[in-house]
Amino acid sequence: MLNKLKWIWEYYKRYPYVLAVLLILTPVQAAIQVTVPRIIEFAIDFAKTGKLPEHRAAEIISGFGQSLGISLEAAFTIAWIGVGLISFILYTYVQSHRAWMNLKLEWLFRQDAFKGITAKGPDFFNRFRTGDLLTRLTDDVAEKLSWFACSGIFRFYEAMLMVVFTITMMTMIDPILTLWTAGPLPILIIVFFKSATILDKRYDRLQSNISGFNNLMEACFSGIRVVKAYVREKAQKGKFNTAARNRRTAEISAVKATIFVDSLYFYIWQFGIIIALMAGGYKVINADLSLGELMAFIFYVIYLVFPMFDIGQFLVKSRQSAVSINRLLELENVPPMIASQGDGNGKPIEGNLSFENVDFEFQGSERKIVDNIHFDAKRGQTIALVGKIGSGKSWLVNMIPRLVDPTGGIIKLGGRGLKEYSLEDLRNSVGYVPQEPVLFSDTVENNIRFGRDDIDAQTIDWAIEVSQLKNEIDGFPEGLDTKIGVRGMSISGGQKQRLALARALVGKPRILILDDCTSALDSTTESALWDALHEVLPGIMAIIITHRPDTLERADNIIVLEDGRIVETGNHDELMNNGGRYAKIYRRYKLEETVK
Repeated sequence: MLNKLKWIWEYYKRYPYVLAVLLILTPVQAAIQVTVPRIIEFAIDFAKTGKLPEHRAAEIISGFGQSLGISLEAAFTIAWIGVGLISFILYTYVQSHRAWMNLKLEWLFRQDAFKGITAKGPDFFNRFRTGDLLTRLTDDVAEKLSWFACSGIFRFYEAMLMVVFTITMMTMIDPILTLWTAGPLPILIIVFFKSATILDKRYDRLQSNISGFNNLMEACFSGIRVVKAYVREKAQKGKFNTAARNRRTAEISAVKATIFVDSLYFYIWQFGIIIALMAGGYKVINADLSLGELMAFIFYVIYLVFPMFDIGQFLVKSRQSAVSINRLLELENVPPMIASQGDGNGKPIEGNLSFENVDFEFQGSERKIVDNIHFDAKRGQTIALVGKIGSGKSWLVNMIPRLVDPTGGIIKLGGRGLKEYSLEDLRNSVGYVPQEPVLFSDTVENNIRFGRDDIDAQTIDWAIEVSQLKNEIDGFPEGLDTKIGVRGMSISGGQKQRLALARALVGKPRILILDDCTSALDSTTESALWDALHEVLPGIMAIIITHRPDTLERADNIIVLEDGRIVETGNHDELMNNGGRYAKIYRRYKLEETVK
């Protein structure tokens, strides 16, 4: 548990004022609160005997009344109201800071986790599914962790202080009666240690079931078109019912364990009140205890009930939160595949691109995905990559914006290794359009702008025109403000590709990577696209993965890949004259296009 508290401490260090308020004012408020029953004790004993109790606090209240010229009864009343009011104000002030810190910590936990996730590589997203990540960022953070991280810890801190201060006051009244009343404490400690392992297992199983449930929903809703196309609604409903039942069972199991432990903490301590009433009443009858002292003692026993409940809650919730912290630490402990090593200056990176004996393979794999790649690309050139599926084309272009790094060799841009540049400068210089356009449930403009608020409307219009999307957008009901639905469901495949292309172009990149992203365009639209592109960005380097014959014919250099290796290179005419691998691929592409 200590390492979990250290993890939380890293966040508290950012807010020393709030931490100081919680640490300092909590014991002050608790100390003031425990004086209230003593004032009641003095007032009852004075009312019964007519004599001022022999206690320093009673003498101070009496002196306060004399200085104001009021009766002792009025002095006790004013003291009781005044102390209670001060305690209430302090408690409200501390509580408001607790509530603020709860929300702030929830925000910080989620922001840091999200920032860490977005820095991970493909290996991370192969390991953790989307629904699982959503569960960790929502249920684990909001439902399990944020309350515990502040209110849970500081209610425990307050409860421990109240227990110490209250038992001290009780001991001052009657040590033997205090010993009898505190009897349930060892039982509660035993209950916690016996229940800790059971709680851990049940909370861990619960979070796993919630993750599985969310994974199923995310996969079903994302692939709803495929589900409907194959008439698999009934099968998906069956899977959903199974996942829901598993989650319900895990929820009930966890709640049963929690209620059982909470009830033991709450009800075992009620025996303290019974002991106080029976033993205290006996002492009052035998004149070993005054009526006022008995009333104060009963108040103190009641004071102990809710702190003991908070202590029990802390011990239970600490197990639950420890599971959630472990789940966040599990994300943090996966090292990013890519780290920014160079210093950035905010300027675009110019120059030629060169691959020098570049290899890429996953750790532990026996096969190289990219094997000994060597080629040069100059500014203004169009480089086309061709090859069958699995030949390493996409992994090769993924290394240019450093989505992955080569495991051998080096890639240079402008004469310097890519790692010498900051990731931000490098990626701002590269426009990347993946094979499957990734769009968001937002407007057309926001999908193009993609959070880059410094891009003006004129540049957006320019990117739309170059990507051959202007006529379609003019026909949309709300133009650029038209919402395109979940993952662009309301627009066609070709419109998706051109929208993703406009997003890449709007940043005016020096290198444009197109991973077979014009496959849904007709030949006329694609031809117009390339004419406009080279006209407005004559110095742009385009690296494309394509099977379009017209595009291949335009390329300055064509690289043919097979099993991660370069088997042919040259322009279209040279490779066709050679009659090798490229010629066969080209004829097949040409035939497929003719058939279409």
